[in-house]
Amino acid sequence: MITPNSGTIEGADRFYAVFDGHSGAPLADLALALLERQKMTWPGLAGGYEALGEARLREIHGEDWGVKIQFNPRRIVSSGAKVDPETIRRRPCFLCPDHLPPEQQAILYRDDYLILCNPMPIFPGHLTIAHCRHLPQSLPENMLTLLKLAFDFGPRMTLFYNGPRAGASAPDHLHFQAAPAGLMPVEKEILDPRKRAGARRRDGVEICRTAGLARGILLIEGTEEGNVAAAVGDVIDILGRGAPSDGEPLLNILCTRTGEGWRLILFPRLKLRPAAYFLEGEERILVSPGAVDMAGMLITPMEKDFHALTPDLVCGIFREVAFDDAAVGALLDAI
Repeated sequence: MITPNSGTIEGADRFYAVFDGHSGAPLADLALALLERQKMTWPGLAGGYEALGEARLREIHGEDWGVKIQFNPRRIVSSGAKVDPETIRRRPCFLCPDHLPPEQQAILYRDDYLILCNPMPIFPGHLTIAHCRHLPQSLPENMLTLLKLAFDFGPRMTLFYNGPRAGASAPDHLHFQAAPAGLMPVEKEILDPRKRAGARRRDGVEICRTAGLARGILLIEGTEEGNVAAAVGDVIDILGRGAPSDGEPLLNILCTRTGEGWRLILFPRLKLRPAAYFLEGEERILVSPGAVDMAGMLITPMEKDFHALTPDLVCGIFREVAFDDAAVGALLDAI
């Protein structure tokens, strides 16, 4: 039995429950209970799940890889969002407590974050975990929070992070996302030892890269929180040295609790959107890859793109926006 709590953040009665990590229901159970309640009390979320129920899905395969294509018109808000600094500066931040819909409730997580049901879900159980304060999206100083979230949610959920220039629709507000584990194709693909290469160990952390998945991916696995965080920090530092501009390097991350440790799947990026995104008319492909797309679930808010994507086009998109195997190999050598 879950007993909701109430609280106030900047005058808004938001709390469905409080999670402090010391007692009470498991975090994954609290999130599921919040979702079921919000479907009944928040029409906006109910509409999002109705749209998700109507979303279409198909699979396409290359030689050694596969992706799922989801036609989800409601995601046009995210895929088509302007994320240039001036637009971000001028619009109200939709993750700040003052701007959340009045019906939206949250789990207060360790005093600092709000766990929220995403009203434009890609998956059933899609959550957004937003900081209570308006802080910029940045991973290096918040890496331990990502690992702690994965620990608290347990192996049932996968956490993911979009860098401020690599798919975050709110680059000005610190947040993570979560979804039930195992729904993204790459989560299963990287378990195949034939798709791993260059494995090495450092301070009890195993680091390797993938091979033959149409984009370069780095895997980090370990049981010691500090050593895992340090390995990711080294990757960010190395990527930052080669970045053409200031700020966090382009990166997407998946993070899952696995037994006694963590598994992180890193997607180093070259740019946010492929050239086809900026074309006009029928030639435009409205695919704006974030962590979910890089993980093998490409979201298409336009029906024509849902039908048009082929293995060659997907390979071309990955080739434009992500490191290839050779580049990730060089990154691995530099760690």
